Amino acid sequence: MNKKGFISISVVYSFFVVFLLLMLFIVNNLVSNRLLLNSMKAEIKENISDTTFARYLINHAEELGLVHHNADLVNGAGDNSYRYTGANPNNYVCFGTIVTPCPSNNLYRIIGVIDGKVKLISNSSVATLAFDTDETNYFINTTIYNYLNTNYLNTLSTYASLIATTNFYTNGITNSLATDTLKNIYENELGNNQNKNIWVNNKIALLYISDYGYGTIQDNYGSTATGTDNWLNNGTSYWTISRDNSTHNTAFYINNNGTLSSSTVENTFQIRPVFYLNSTVHLASGEGSQASPYRIEE
Repeated sequence: MNKKGFISISVVYSFFVVFLLLMLFIVNNLVSNRLLLNSMKAEIKENISDTTFARYLINHAEELGLVHHNADLVNGAGDNSYRYTGANPNNYVCFGTIVTPCPSNNLYRIIGVIDGKVKLISNSSVATLAFDTDETNYFINTTIYNYLNTNYLNTLSTYASLIATTNFYTNGITNSLATDTLKNIYENELGNNQNKNIWVNNKIALLYISDYGYGTIQDNYGSTATGTDNWLNNGTSYWTISRDNSTHNTAFYINNNGTLSSSTVENTFQIRPVFYLNSTVHLASGEGSQASPYRIEE
């Protein structure tokens, strides 16, 4: 073989090797891009489809009347939650039974989608209790806490497994804050200014004052509302989770006229349990009305 022939073969082989490496690089990139594309498609599908109950509510927030508490909402929570507002939204859920029509004791209502989970409150009272008998106790040691996480939880039977364990903030607010802006109340109850006295790994609690205030129509977010346009006012007097943290012998409740009031912890008012559903819960049927409440399953 002459020198020219050897050089020609070397060039061909070199070109062939470079071509193979280039093809491997292209194939590798195609595979990587396809995997990335599939991952993006799955994420987009998850976000735009109604795969869970929470995702259904978020995807249809505008038509369902949910208010998005993003950074642009004046005096809103600013936590990217979605909350029901107004006098009587279609936010009913039948929980704890498959009986049709839904028994009144099994009717709950959706406060909103908070921290990615659906938050419910019982439509009616389940008991009438004193907040506590000891003014020095935080919520974790109170009469109500013990009742909710033993007696009441046991009545839910297997449906208790649909409830998420959650950190509930229980420091409360001072009485002087009770007429402040909802944003300040929110911050002091469970926001950035919270002195975080919390309990973990429990399921049932009560309503935050800020939850109640954010149940009003959007125009009233500047201060706590009287409840005339608030679906959380059911005409009864019921305890909130918040104590007056300046005295500790009083706690706040929603009066039967819809106003926020305070009382010594030994007095008795009604109890409306509040809890979050597991993020895996999805919508099975229903339209959210009282006659056709949402029904859920995992």
